[in-house]
Amino acid sequence: MRPDREHAFLGVPVLLMVHNYEEMLTIERALPRVVEHLPASLAAFVPTLEQMYFALALATVIPWVIFLIARFGTRAGVALLLLLQCIVLVNVAWHAAAAVFLRGYAPGLVTAIAFNLPFSIYLLRRAYREEWIRRRTLLVFLPLAVLLHGPLIFGVIQLARG
Repeated sequence: MRPDREHAFLGVPVLLMVHNYEEMLTIERALPRVVEHLPASLAAFVPTLEQMYFALALATVIPWVIFLIARFGTRAGVALLLLLQCIVLVNVAWHAAAAVFLRGYAPGLVTAIAFNLPFSIYLLRRAYREEWIRRRTLLVFLPLAVLLHGPLIFGVIQLARG
């Protein structure tokens, strides 16, 4: 893989690590606010603090694994990394919606807006412009990311629950 492309790809796990760290630092304060804003029937599904820490650890390790797969230059690895970045872009909207729902700050909001949004636009535009994968595939990834975002978060939290 070309070094400049590898550096661009490195932004995916590094920025997700920073983002997840922000969430880890702020989730303890937010969980009670989330529970109080939800109907009782849904509040039971809110993970514990320990489960959130484990889920955030998984959500940090998995992008590094995907980066390593992409680093070897396989078309599938590159596609998987770009799909992950599309999911990160959807996650930015999720954090903005969570902030509206909580009527204030939501864990991860600052890094989502300040880092993940501009980096997503940069990386996906560059992938499109330099044809790292087929353009049609990249255009399919955005709606696919919308469909995958919620189930992936739910799945990671379920893994954390054991």
